[in-house]
Amino acid sequence: MPHVPDVAQIPPSVVAFDRVFELAARLGDLMERDLSACGLSTARAEVLFVLHQRGPMVQRELSQALRCTPRYVTGLIDALEAQGWVARSPHPTDRRATLVTLTERGTAAAARMHTERQEGAGALFGDVPADDLKTFVAVIDQVLDRLGRPAPKPAP
Repeated sequence: MPHVPDVAQIPPSVVAFDRVFELAARLGDLMERDLSACGLSTARAEVLFVLHQRGPMVQRELSQALRCTPRYVTGLIDALEAQGWVARSPHPTDRRATLVTLTERGTAAAARMHTERQEGAGALFGDVPADDLKTFVAVIDQVLDRLGRPAPKPAP
């Protein structure tokens, strides 16, 4: 029979690490399930979300906003355009550039994601005292700072 350690003997940092890992896995599964029901991946949904927040942009700007390679963005935009989520058009002032814009379908999906984000935050944190949330965010920010910036995503 395998030995199960006494939880009281596990260092608090390890318990916290395990909880963060579990939280990331659960949130990732939830996001993937909800997005796949709409025909989106998390990467494609992130493109819609960024365009919804920042407005139309060229693919180079989009790759910087997503912290990924321009080639990767091209693949995402190709797929999103084929499915009617975004449209490409000539840039109004730079004839060498192409502007990426949300379509009506993309705008509606991004607005829905925004609403679901608000509802999800309320469901998870709505009854948590403000001081506890400030501490939680401060700790998460420390962890994110220690992890550093994510590496660029590889091309598909």
